[in-house]
Amino acid sequence: METVLPPYNKLVKLEKETLKLLYHYLCQWPILSHAGGSAQQCWYEKHPTDFQFSIYWDIDYGNQECRVFLGAEIHKAVADGVVRNASYCICAVQGRQKPKRVLRKFHFDYVTARRDQRAQHPRFHLQYCGGLPPALSAIGVTDELMKELIPEVEGPRIFFGPMTLGLLMNMAFYEFPSDETDAIRKTGEWRNLVRENVMEILVPYYKRCAELGRQDKVYFFDEVYV
Repeated sequence: METVLPPYNKLVKLEKETLKLLYHYLCQWPILSHAGGSAQQCWYEKHPTDFQFSIYWDIDYGNQECRVFLGAEIHKAVADGVVRNASYCICAVQGRQKPKRVLRKFHFDYVTARRDQRAQHPRFHLQYCGGLPPALSAIGVTDELMKELIPEVEGPRIFFGPMTLGLLMNMAFYEFPSDETDAIRKTGEWRNLVRENVMEILVPYYKRCAELGRQDKVYFFDEVYV
């Protein structure tokens, strides 16, 4: 399953296409301009061995003032130029300037086998909670708030498809809609970007899953767990 992801440089190039389009659209809206600035800064940076990005915007959700946070990290295996691991996070926080409560936090991981891992888990997986990313602490989320979700409980890691920044942003636009993000999501340029992410990332992944499922001598979950 590790072969379904493109090489590190190609994956980062895809992420930078998302950053470029985010910068173009987010800066058109005053309430999202700070997020556009974050996209621009990361777009300009070079990422020879790791890619890191975080963004947030404020919403009214469930009659509460909330802040939505998204983050991405991709690390390169220097020896052969493939992706060593990747993690994408989405988090909803009650409160804005001073967060009161972490409502939800999920992350989507791509992992390779490690010597110190205690149990097998899916190479591509979804996990609830997990640790506190540095970018979350930068917007005022504390360890005390995170501990309400019991981050030390690491399971279950749920079998899930690969994620990219474009796919994660598109998910957030659907899940936490506003007039501004709806306008972005419905543009032809954004839809073409998401389609490119699907073709480059999800299509090879599901093709590989189908191939494994058709092989009589291969037990599917032995192949997708590491």
